[in-house]
Amino acid sequence: MTALALSSSARPAPRNLQDLLRFERLLSDLSATFIAVPVHDIDRAIAQSLERIVKALDIDRSTLTRVTLAGSAEVTHSYAVQGVAPAQRFLPARDSHPWALSMAIANRPVAFSRLDDLPPEAGVDKESWRRSGLKSQVMMPIMVAGHLHGALIFGTVRFEREWPDELLGRMRLLAEIFGSALARKRAQEELELAIGFERLASGILASLVMSKPHEQSEAILRGLREIGEFVGAERVALWQGIGSGARYDPGQHWHAEGFAAPPGTRGTGYLPWLSGRVAAGHVVRLATLDELPSAARLDRDTLKALGIRSLLVVPVAGEAASALSIATVQREHAWPDSLLPGVQLLAEVFGSLHARESAERRRLAAEVEAAHWRERLAHLVRVHTAGEMSVALAHEITQPLGAIENYAIAARHRATEASPDMPRVAELLDKVIGQSTRAGDVVTRMRSMAQRHELDPKPIRIEHAVRECVGMVKMDCDLRDIRIELPAASPLPEVVVDEIHVQQVVLNLLRNAMEAIELAPPGGPREIAIAIRAGERDEVRVEVADRGVGIAEGDLERVFESFYSTKSSGLGVGLAICRKLIEAHGGKLWASHNPGGGARFSFTLPRLQ
Repeated sequence: MTALALSSSARPAPRNLQDLLRFERLLSDLSATFIAVPVHDIDRAIAQSLERIVKALDIDRSTLTRVTLAGSAEVTHSYAVQGVAPAQRFLPARDSHPWALSMAIANRPVAFSRLDDLPPEAGVDKESWRRSGLKSQVMMPIMVAGHLHGALIFGTVRFEREWPDELLGRMRLLAEIFGSALARKRAQEELELAIGFERLASGILASLVMSKPHEQSEAILRGLREIGEFVGAERVALWQGIGSGARYDPGQHWHAEGFAAPPGTRGTGYLPWLSGRVAAGHVVRLATLDELPSAARLDRDTLKALGIRSLLVVPVAGEAASALSIATVQREHAWPDSLLPGVQLLAEVFGSLHARESAERRRLAAEVEAAHWRERLAHLVRVHTAGEMSVALAHEITQPLGAIENYAIAARHRATEASPDMPRVAELLDKVIGQSTRAGDVVTRMRSMAQRHELDPKPIRIEHAVRECVGMVKMDCDLRDIRIELPAASPLPEVVVDEIHVQQVVLNLLRNAMEAIELAPPGGPREIAIAIRAGERDEVRVEVADRGVGIAEGDLERVFESFYSTKSSGLGVGLAICRKLIEAHGGKLWASHNPGGGARFSFTLPRLQ
């Protein structure tokens, strides 16, 4: 902690026990407030807290600032007493307060009682503060996810004052409380960004899959434009390698109106470091060009000459010399982790389309190639299904994450008490572990569904696999007010199947049933019935029945045709892939009318001999 000496003319801060206890109670109250505050109320709670802090400390002003990637400071929340001007909204901190910025980046607080107490290396900062009329100040860095988010600042302009060590310690804790709240807010914003981008990716995927050969180039261009407009980028390009990959060509690209198009065909020497990373299959993510290593000096100069400020490059899966690039020109842009899965999915879709066109040109009809495409499409359908479930999954994951934060903050507060109740602290930490396990289970289930997966048959209990699928959609069913019935089945023999592929079939049938119920007239039964029993031969039979809109006469077989869909936003490949997966295991999948209304989908699997 950097705490500088107090001048003799400074106003003393509260020192007696009563005043310290009053601030301690305020700190405890604010801690409890931020544990319970909803994410959408965090900004309001911060503004109210700053006012309470100013009044409790008898200071002039308190502000919360955000530090941008370019090193500028922006005041996001502020409170000043009557007669005191609010803090300046924007500051070029890298130029006006370089020393304070370096201290914040190093997560080191700054406190001074008078400007003359500042060290010599803070000369630029001292003059900037003097021009603003500041006399005394405390700056507490706020770190989010290990990086500098901004600072919590307390200051006086009417008088000088001291900052006792006990008070500085409590201010530090207060900054951590605000940082935790801002981390929750950022997590929610990134979650909403990920959900929105997954929906965008699903729409682009549907457009590409359903487009005719002569429409595919236009569909790709439309997808690049939608990506750029969603993330706020000015240039998006799909680069194709030429020959051995020594040159790149922006085969498909989009640029915002008023901005130059990406450059034409270039050799790898044009951007040697970046080309090498892409060729090795690595994602290149640059929020600022300053993040480039010293070995990328030529790349930095080239990107600056092109006017690029931030860049995201994702290699196209299966195409070592191809990549999808997104660049910003007007402003610097962070590329959060939550955005990458959706961008990588689209890169894989573009790569799949390119590989499919090549395969069609070569007219290869070997069974190995057919199996490859079946699995590739099955993987894309699984990812699409996971995207459709994103809202329910986000809700399910947010609950344990919120509980983890609340228990951790409570444990931290208990541990810092004068006489900490360690059994209570241990109990709170046990609850943190339990909630983290719960969230991990949700992520593990969805990761297994979304990962690329080759056929791997093993003996399994089909009822257990089906119940796991029910667990995956339960939250979504609750949100839609749909009930799932899965009675306990009599002991059944094991089946030798690939569990992930069979669960993909069950999950697809459940999602179809839910959507059929949503489209049915109101007032009808909102339930899905699942039955698992021994078949007529040496097989196990699974049925999924709903009371939704049903299937039109004559369409019981047509629903299994590729690119045929009864939904306006459907891909038209889900049931076709499901039938292929079941047939690959030696079983059958068919549809029938459900007595009383709705549809019933049934499939069989050979049982273990």
